[in-house]
Amino acid sequence: MELRQVFIKTAKGQEEIQTRTHKLPAHLRRVLIMVDGHSTAAEMIGRLAALGDIELDLAELEAGGFIACPKSSAVAPGAASPPAPHEFNLGGAKHSIRSILLGAMGSAAEYRIECIEAVTTPEQLRVELDTLRDLLPKVLPQRQAEQAWEQLEPTLFALQQGSAAAPSAGTANLSAQPAFNLNEAKSFAERILLGTVGPAAIRRIERIEATTTPEELRVELDAIRDMLPKVLSKRQAEQAWRQLEPIMVSLKTPPS
Repeated sequence: MELRQVFIKTAKGQEEIQTRTHKLPAHLRRVLIMVDGHSTAAEMIGRLAALGDIELDLAELEAGGFIACPKSSAVAPGAASPPAPHEFNLGGAKHSIRSILLGAMGSAAEYRIECIEAVTTPEQLRVELDTLRDLLPKVLPQRQAEQAWEQLEPTLFALQQGSAAAPSAGTANLSAQPAFNLNEAKSFAERILLGTVGPAAIRRIERIEATTTPEELRVELDAIRDMLPKVLSKRQAEQAWRQLEPIMVSLKTPPS
């Protein structure tokens, strides 16, 4: 197995999680649930070492057709998104936003950063910045939120200047607006739980994986918010919820 590979769940793997049709052993099912489409095999082996021989489990899941490695996921460091328009440096803007969010929100910014990293057009980035403008006052004190937005606003201004020069951009902007990505949110929540609660989080992770709508995910996050102080110290619970809270805010914020 190439340890730099990034695995995704196949349709067969998704079916097994939802229905247990193929009756995987518990240890394989746990590893299948944690396949997130982002982590390399090496990262999973390191993170899930307490669950047993993860490399062997991944090999079994791949052989059984429950997970697969897309050809494009062979983690080639030089691989990048399609080139951005000439006037606007999309990659540079995303890097700047990432730095600002990390400085302002710390680890709680991880989910929002993943959303930023996923955009492939300036129009999608504009939508994410609009979301951030609404989000910051909800997760930061007023002064910090204002300072963070002051650093982000020039990027939005540059985007708006670019769109003013572009012909008939309105229709394209509507189609470019990304909907709430349920799978990304589930994957992120699962990683946070595993990192903070450890293998004891597997049952809760299974419940998250089984959700099929944003409303169901919201119910699970509400339950997790109540659960964390019961299984972690107060400080650990607060830190974990700070990382999960942006997902909840995204669920409660209607698309603009």
